[in-house]
Amino acid sequence: MTTIGWFDAEAGASGDMMLGALVSAGVPLDVPQTAIDALDIGVRLREEAVQRGSLGSLKVHVEVPETRTVRHLPEILTMFEALPTAVAELAGAVFTRLAQAEAAVHQMPLEQVHFHEVGALDSIADIVGSAASIVHLDLDRIVCSTLSLGSGHARGAHGPLPVPVPAVLELTRGVAPVQAGPAPYESTTPTGAALLVTIADAWGPMPAMQIDRIGMGAGTKDTDAVANILRIVIGEAA
Repeated sequence: MTTIGWFDAEAGASGDMMLGALVSAGVPLDVPQTAIDALDIGVRLREEAVQRGSLGSLKVHVEVPETRTVRHLPEILTMFEALPTAVAELAGAVFTRLAQAEAAVHQMPLEQVHFHEVGALDSIADIVGSAASIVHLDLDRIVCSTLSLGSGHARGAHGPLPVPVPAVLELTRGVAPVQAGPAPYESTTPTGAALLVTIADAWGPMPAMQIDRIGMGAGTKDTDAVANILRIVIGEAA
């Protein structure tokens, strides 16, 4: 049988929402934590049952130490050599996509890209933890819905940015179906977009399946504009 994972990204996606969805779907928290521990960066994960809108969901908090470190892609890929091969390859592919998007947005060579927001410890933890969790699930096929990007404005390391932020548009360009809204904030972050465009085999509505597990990963904001949740539905292809 073919095991399918379908992501419902109607409310958008971020790294912590991805972690929450995967852990809520049955991945033990020790799986992403062990992978993060291999990097020796001092990051701890903590799970909390919360509500977003009227729905129960899981929030994975990424607790990071203070740091001012700015990293480049080669340094990050070297860090990943401490990980199991499959996890290192997936996490490396995600960060390479991020670097390529940032290089395009800032019109600079790939090797000169400085990782500020996306290179911060919490994003490294989000990506490595999510990669370890995806490898743990061993899904045969991953499908994602249309990705909601949000609207309005956000603030990055270099100042204010329009939402959808340029890196997210670049990451999804030619790859993923996207839409604005539904909430007036940054619904999809560069980390969330990079994860989904890397792992998704196809985009569209939920495929025909016999549902086995459902994961509900909570975002930070709780708003009446949308239930701020990234869902994963796992089952066998019908």
